[in-house]
Amino acid sequence: MGSIDQSTNAHVDSIVMRSGPEDDEVSPSADPRLGVGVLAVNHLAGSSGVPVDENIPKGPSRQQILKAIGFLRSSMALNRIKGDDELFVGGVFGANRARLIKEHRITHILSVIDHTVDRENEAFRHVKHLSIDIDDMEDQDILIHLPKIVRFIDSGLRGIDPSDSSAVASPGVVLVHCAMGKSRSVTAIIAYLLWKYPYRFGKSDPNISAKEAVSRALEWVRETRPIAGPNDGFMRQLEMWWDMGCPADSDDAVEREPAYQRWLYQREVEDAARIGRAPDRLRFEDEAATAEGDKNGKINDTNGGAELRCKKCRRVLATTPFIVPHKDRGNADRSDCPHYFIEALSWMRPILEEGKLDGRLACPNTKCGATIGRYAWQGFRCTCGDWVGPAFSLQKSKVDKVVTGSRQNSGRMAGISIRIPPRPVPSQSVVPENGGDKCKQNL
Repeated sequence: MGSIDQSTNAHVDSIVMRSGPEDDEVSPSADPRLGVGVLAVNHLAGSSGVPVDENIPKGPSRQQILKAIGFLRSSMALNRIKGDDELFVGGVFGANRARLIKEHRITHILSVIDHTVDRENEAFRHVKHLSIDIDDMEDQDILIHLPKIVRFIDSGLRGIDPSDSSAVASPGVVLVHCAMGKSRSVTAIIAYLLWKYPYRFGKSDPNISAKEAVSRALEWVRETRPIAGPNDGFMRQLEMWWDMGCPADSDDAVEREPAYQRWLYQREVEDAARIGRAPDRLRFEDEAATAEGDKNGKINDTNGGAELRCKKCRRVLATTPFIVPHKDRGNADRSDCPHYFIEALSWMRPILEEGKLDGRLACPNTKCGATIGRYAWQGFRCTCGDWVGPAFSLQKSKVDKVVTGSRQNSGRMAGISIRIPPRPVPSQSVVPENGGDKCKQNL
């Protein structure tokens, strides 16, 4: 609850603990994730007729207490997402209330939290339930779960039983919840909306960025759930989800995406660098592109591009797909920067396998071996002010940038013009003296 401190939470508890009887539908235990007793929630839900404001003494904490109460009241509600889908979002207390489950005719519950439903209660007996245990922290990987999440929501709304293809479809009502109905559950809802209705959020407009598309979807949810607000880490993962095209053909669809594999490796590198170590495993982007079947066109770039070559021996060090775009803080191209930043490539293997956190890069040509740059797993700040991490830098004074044509023949021969000898001139057609059919010879 942001800036609301523990003493304020305790005061809210003490106020509402005196305010009325407990609702039989809710367990009497307090939920440590909220820091507010269930009796407080029951009071705020209206089980007591005592106005909340009358129990709050005047003082410096009054506004904080009212803010906490207002937030809790909002988090307890089940809000229907705008649109034709019977899709609801809420918090754990709303999801536990049999009265609300019956009132909204909920048939499917997705818990983006470690949660079980009370099968002994008639309201939950026939509800289909899926629980995905994720903490509401920026470094949590919710992206890998998004295909399973949207498939569950979609099958629930359409009334399809994935385990029984012969069953008759009967449209259902889906509730998605987490602890407060603010971050994790809203992330799941947004993922579904982006997957189901991409054109609603800018799919047809090439000028709409992933960030803007996700922001539009969040505003859509906020129209009926004002407290909606995924944490920054989840928002960035939703942007990746959009850029990937929202893959959900199977539960492991994201896991198979090259972009996800690169992102996962980037996290490993950052975690290792944070404790002053090189990563435990190495990933070379040229090898990864080959293994991925050149899905991103990194091998057969037929549109031409550029090559970075060792100035001393002319050995090709990197091609356009593996050169990292480098911009300054003002987002302008830095042609005057003394570095070319590139991806980790397989020719660096002998150097990087030494396991050092940083070091020098040398030309892989054994007859050359010139120092051409440096690397730093923890990253470093370029002289132009831009921070790059992990950083694999080639010095412009040590390499040449060569503009190439067709890249069909990649490698050391790429960009080299080969002179083709002229074709031999065919002999003239010979007409037999007897005036017979014409024939061609020596062709």
